Amino acid sequence: MPILWMVIGSLKTETELFSSPLALPAAPAWANYASLFQQFHFGIATLNSVEISLGVVVISVLLGGMAAYGFSRYPFRGSRLLLSGLLITRMVTPAALVVPLYLIMNALGLLNNVISIILGVGVLNLPLVVWILRPFFDALPREVEEAGLLDGLSPFGVFWRIAVPLAAPGLLTVALLSFIAAWTDLLFPISFSTTVDATPLTAQLLQMQTGYKIYWGSLMAGGIYLTLPTLVVSFALQKYLVRGMRLGY
Repeated sequence: MPILWMVIGSLKTETELFSSPLALPAAPAWANYASLFQQFHFGIATLNSVEISLGVVVISVLLGGMAAYGFSRYPFRGSRLLLSGLLITRMVTPAALVVPLYLIMNALGLLNNVISIILGVGVLNLPLVVWILRPFFDALPREVEEAGLLDGLSPFGVFWRIAVPLAAPGLLTVALLSFIAAWTDLLFPISFSTTVDATPLTAQLLQMQTGYKIYWGSLMAGGIYLTLPTLVVSFALQKYLVRGMRLGY
């Protein structure tokens, strides 16, 4: 119902939104969607969101995958304690990380750059990725990896050529979750970026709420525009997500 109401609201004029909030529009107000690109720079914001989301997915799958494989196949003294420590970091509110990360990004000269947002979301997302992927690697037969070593593969070759293809459902699962986390994140974009060139869709929606006016029609249209890709990707990959979570746990 909320999404349906938002779809209907995005096709109404502001007069219709306030006079009859639940009624259907007399005629679709496509100008609300046009204003996203003409007035609120959604073209640049879309490219930024795609770049941020893909960057977070790459970092999460590569670094998270290698870390999870290391915890699974090369345990060391204190590895379980370190793994538990990673989980504890997920209990820390993201707002507590903003100031230290802001200082780091400022020192590196990465403010007002999508790289800072990618790193911020990636750092927050990695512990969850490691915890999701480790059971996938635990479930893989060690005999297959040992056969690869006997055939002359290096440990990294075993990981890349054997473990990664076998753990593909898990990697697809964390890729989808990482994409959604990056696409919908708002905290780091509004903290690390103040320019249009590095602002994603989530932060650009805030530009529709000023001290003098709220552009309700454009806000509804922007909400639909932001939500639609995650819904499409989630439904398209739903069977792989469910299968991946079942295999992992």
